[in-house]
Amino acid sequence: MTHRDGTSDGLAFLSLFMHAIQCGSAIVVLGITAWAVQHTKSTTVIYSLVIAILTPALYAVVLIITCATRHRKGSFVPVLVFDIVFSYLWLTAFIFLARDFNQIGCRFLLWNGLTVCSRKYAAEAFSFIAFFFSLVSYLVEFAIMYTAKNDTPTKEAREVRGSDDMTTLSQNLQNVGVVP
Repeated sequence: MTHRDGTSDGLAFLSLFMHAIQCGSAIVVLGITAWAVQHTKSTTVIYSLVIAILTPALYAVVLIITCATRHRKGSFVPVLVFDIVFSYLWLTAFIFLARDFNQIGCRFLLWNGLTVCSRKYAAEAFSFIAFFFSLVSYLVEFAIMYTAKNDTPTKEAREVRGSDDMTTLSQNLQNVGVVP
């Protein structure tokens, strides 16, 4: 449902855009941590890798569920739950990465026997981006829920629409020859 000014459509597009950035950041972290986990089996790297794998996979499932139930009450709940849960998971990944990488300089902490400061900082930065966009998209989804709640038709409008739907249905059945 949209308002006359298209507010809900604009918010939905903004939400989709933010989820695309979130999933893109997750894929960058996935690539960096998958490279690092070959020889460095630290908890930080493995945790970040798992969250980076789950983000795009579960978002695809949540998006399918939301699209399949979009005309039902509460269809926005899976996306809200996804956003709030993954915002905390990404915050934790960011904290783990920042704690491990910023405590010791690059000269002393090696990944796979190489000094690679840029990759460590890129993983840290993109995990923060994923956290930030998860949190902001939660707020946008909440705004979508609020505008949809205020845009619900009144009981009288539903009754009128229901009678129009029944009239259209009976006319279609008569046209096809199912009902005389």
